Amino acid sequence: MEAVSENPATRRAIAEELLGHALDPSGYAPCPWRERHTGKSGARDFQVKLEGAPTAHCFHSSCAGDVENFNATLRSKIGKAEHDPGHSRPPILGNVAAPPQAVKKPKRPPFDPAKLASFAARCPFPITAEWLAARSPVEIPREQGTALALTFLSSIYQPGERVLIFTEFYSQGNFLFDPARGSFRLGEKPGIKAVPSALPDGGREGVWFLAAPVKGAWLPNLANRAADGSPKMGRRHGDCCTSWRFLVLESDEAAPELWLRALVLLPLPITAIYTSGGRSIHALCRVDCETKAEFDSLRDDLIPILAPLGADPAAVTAVRLTRLPGTLRHGTRGKDGKVNPYASPRLQRLLYLNPQATARAILDPTT
Repeated sequence: MEAVSENPATRRAIAEELLGHALDPSGYAPCPWRERHTGKSGARDFQVKLEGAPTAHCFHSSCAGDVENFNATLRSKIGKAEHDPGHSRPPILGNVAAPPQAVKKPKRPPFDPAKLASFAARCPFPITAEWLAARSPVEIPREQGTALALTFLSSIYQPGERVLIFTEFYSQGNFLFDPARGSFRLGEKPGIKAVPSALPDGGREGVWFLAAPVKGAWLPNLANRAADGSPKMGRRHGDCCTSWRFLVLESDEAAPELWLRALVLLPLPITAIYTSGGRSIHALCRVDCETKAEFDSLRDDLIPILAPLGADPAAVTAVRLTRLPGTLRHGTRGKDGKVNPYASPRLQRLLYLNPQATARAILDPTT
């Protein structure tokens, strides 16, 4: 019996007709049953492979039954069309070009110690905590605690803005701060009224704040769904944020002394520099983006410059937690998932604060 030759155009036309959507050149299309997905749907979750035995796959198992039925119908229709080529049909979209593809973002460049060393060498002397404090427009006290944390937050956020504070990194926020109203302890679930409270002195792994101010309410997170497909409620996702004011720079790879030299040389609006209570040093840069898309575009422009110097690309996100200066870190989490306490608590120390920062280097080596 003579083998039936595959007809790629016919196969694609049948698949697209069944889906009601064009396939991209690699066979990807939105999953028709994405409303059944129990996790976040992505652009490359669903793919149809037309060579050999035509088969569709979906990354999500929750639509497996629908995909199986689709495959049976797809193979049946293709089989009939290829055994009866007189009835093969042109593509349902006509003679059109393949859909344009988004330009792939370049891979994030790796940390380049030599590039950091060369850049940092432009600063002819070590950058110390004392040097930064002397250059800080806002006085940096020797003794730091929650009073400093309140001063810090009040100087970079406006009255009426709300800032989430975390003593548990993966929570939805444990405290809320408003420069006009003070601080509050938050309930762990929706419907629990917040109560006035002092800010925490410290936490098992430290204290963080969400750099983007928030609405302070529980809102559905469309990117995080429960098993039944309903969006989970949250206080810290993108739809909760009211502005995109700050970008966080941190490095776990760069030598701290070189990273500090690089920070003071960068022509960025660095609002604050502070320690993590561990090895890392963080910088808060004021960017004042109007939308998350604008923030993401700026991030994509900066990462090729900053990542080789040691900045962690994964930390440069619009919704980002960062260390709260003036609070204590009591330990660190090991690879086994357990929190290992320090011999004594470590201060997340504020080193520099300039609420009116502009895009000028803290140190201009030409002057």
